[in-house]
Amino acid sequence: MSSRRCTLLVVDDKRNMVRLMAKVMKKDATVRTAENGAEALRVLASEPVDVVLCDLKMPDMDGLDVLRACRRLRPQAEFVLMTAYATVGTAVEALKLGAYDYLTKPFEPAAARAVLLRALARAASAHPDADGETEVLPGVIARSRTMQDLADLIKRIADSDATALLLGETGTGKERIARAVHELSPRSARRFVALNCAAVPADLLESELFGYAKGAFTGATAERKGLFEEADGGSLFLDEIGDMRPSLQAKLTRALEERAIRRVGDSKERPVDVRLIAATHRDLEAMVQSGTFREDLWYRLNVALVHLPPLRDRRDDIELLAHHFLRLQAERTRGRSIKGFAPAALEALMAFDWPGNVRQLRSAVERACVVTRDENISVVDLPPEVLRGIHGTEEDPSLSLCTWAQAVERGRADVGKRYLEALMRRFEGQVAEAAAQAGVERESFYRLLRKHGVDAVAFRVHAADAGKK
Repeated sequence: MSSRRCTLLVVDDKRNMVRLMAKVMKKDATVRTAENGAEALRVLASEPVDVVLCDLKMPDMDGLDVLRACRRLRPQAEFVLMTAYATVGTAVEALKLGAYDYLTKPFEPAAARAVLLRALARAASAHPDADGETEVLPGVIARSRTMQDLADLIKRIADSDATALLLGETGTGKERIARAVHELSPRSARRFVALNCAAVPADLLESELFGYAKGAFTGATAERKGLFEEADGGSLFLDEIGDMRPSLQAKLTRALEERAIRRVGDSKERPVDVRLIAATHRDLEAMVQSGTFREDLWYRLNVALVHLPPLRDRRDDIELLAHHFLRLQAERTRGRSIKGFAPAALEALMAFDWPGNVRQLRSAVERACVVTRDENISVVDLPPEVLRGIHGTEEDPSLSLCTWAQAVERGRADVGKRYLEALMRRFEGQVAEAAAQAGVERESFYRLLRKHGVDAVAFRVHAADAGKK
C-alpha cells in the first residue's frame, strides 16, 4: 500500500454527523468536510480527494447529484452514500453511478469506519504517489488503467534492445515515451539524441543523420558526424519518420540491418551501436500499401510496436494532468496564488475531446493561469475552443458557466439570462451556492445578476411558497 495519506471528504448538512465522522476517521485519513453539495463540489475541484462519504438527503442537491459530479471531477474517487431512506432503488441507482458502498442510518461508527477503511485502501492502491501525482514512467504523469498497461509494456520493451515504433496522434507525448524507453534501458548512461524528420528539409536530412565528409558538397569545409554517430552507445529517436522520403528510407534500412553508416561523400563504412526509437502520427501500413513507405523499413521498425492513446480515450488522466500543469505554471506566476479549478472549469476540461491531446491541455491550462484574476480558474478563463466544444443546455447548471460563456461569445444576452435564472432556481436564490457552482466570486456573480435583471430574492420567495404547499 502507498505511504501517501489519503483524503476523505465528509458531506452532510447535519453538522453533528460531519463532526462525528471527522473524529472517527481523523487517524486514518486527512479529513475534509462540507455541509452542502455546492461546498463539496468546491473541495472536489480544488484538491485531491480519494474517498467521499456523502448523505443522500440534503437541501441544495442530493447525494446522487454529488455522486454524478464526483464522477466528472474525481473519476478515481471512491464514493460511499449514507442515508436514512435506504431503498433497493436508491442502492441500485448509486451502484450504477459507481458508488463503492452505502450505509443505512443509524449506524455504528465502527461499522462505518470499517467500510471507509476498505474504500481508502482501494483508493490508496490506485494512487501510489506521495503528492497525488502518479509517475507511471519517468516524466509521465498518469493514473488511468490504459496508461498503467502502457507503462508495463514500455518497461518490458526498455529491457530489450529492439527497435521501437511509437504510433499516436500529435500531442500524445511520443518523445516523452521515447525518453522513458531510453532512461529505463541499459543504455541510459549514454546519450539520447532526438530529431524531428518533418522539421528538417529533405535534402539536408541525410547529412543530419549520417554526417558528411570534407568536400562532399559546397560548404562542407570539414568532416562532420551525423546523429547516428552522436548517439553511438545510446538511443536515437526519429520523430515523424513517416515524412522521410523513400530514397532515404532505403539508406536507413541498410543502416539498421548492417549496424553501420556511411557519411555523405565518403566511401568508408563506420560501425554504430544505436538503439532506434521511431514515431509517427501517420498510418504506416496504409503508406506501405500505397507505395509511399518502404515495406522492408516497416518490418525493421515494427519489432516493438506501441500505440499511444489519445487523451479523450483516457479521461481519468485529464484532471490529474490539468492540476499538474497548473502547479508547474503557478510556480512561474509571480505575485499571484492560483490554487485550483472551479467545478465548472474542471467539468469543461474533462468534457472536451482534446484533438491536440496532452500538448493542447497544457497550453489551455497555461493560458488560463495567465488570464485568470481569481485564486481558482473559472470556466470563462478557458480558451474559446474548449467552450465551443462543450455541448449543454441553458437549463443544466451542472455545466456551470460554460453555456453562459458561449452565449456571451455569440452575443446572445437572453440565453445568459435564462441560464442565470435556471441556476438560481436550482439553488433557490442562494447566491453564495450558485456563485460557487458557477466558479466565480460572489461579488462578480451579483454583478451578472444585476446586469441581466435577475432577482435572487424572488427565487427565495418562490422556493418558500413551494415548500408551504
